[in-house]
Amino acid sequence: MNNKDFYYILKLLKKSLLKKLSKEIDYKNIEKIKYLKWCYDKLLLEKNNINISNLKSGCICWINFGQNVGSELRKLRPAILWRSSADKKMWTVIPLSSKCYNDKYYFHCDISGFPCSTAKLESMVNFSYKRIREPFFYNKKIAHLSKDDYSNILVAIKKYYTFED
Repeated sequence: MNNKDFYYILKLLKKSLLKKLSKEIDYKNIEKIKYLKWCYDKLLLEKNNINISNLKSGCICWINFGQNVGSELRKLRPAILWRSSADKKMWTVIPLSSKCYNDKYYFHCDISGFPCSTAKLESMVNFSYKRIREPFFYNKKIAHLSKDDYSNILVAIKKYYTFED
């Protein structure tokens, strides 16, 4: 495909998108606008150039969860880097909530190393490293899980996935 053809197709796509948007979006439906913003934000994520060699399991980082559906977690929030692929380009992350649930659910694990923080194991997900924005700081230091918190989360994950008590 030459440049002329590329820009012609791009122009047609833009026109088509604008026509569709003008029919679908009104001021009463903010969710559709949020979704469009997320599409743009995803383009920006591709430019993320975080140094993946510095990423370690147990580290807490700001993760861009994006615009999701229904009650799924969304937005920029801290999460635990739990496991990575061999090349560190995919990470299993455990989102943190700023609420201390202090409940008896086996899939909520309160973090003792940070005041009022809970690991939400039910929302554990795999993401590209490009969603990782930067380290999370606590008391002017990069935040890491303590050995006790790591062990408690590991026990809770085993319960969650093996349905054991």
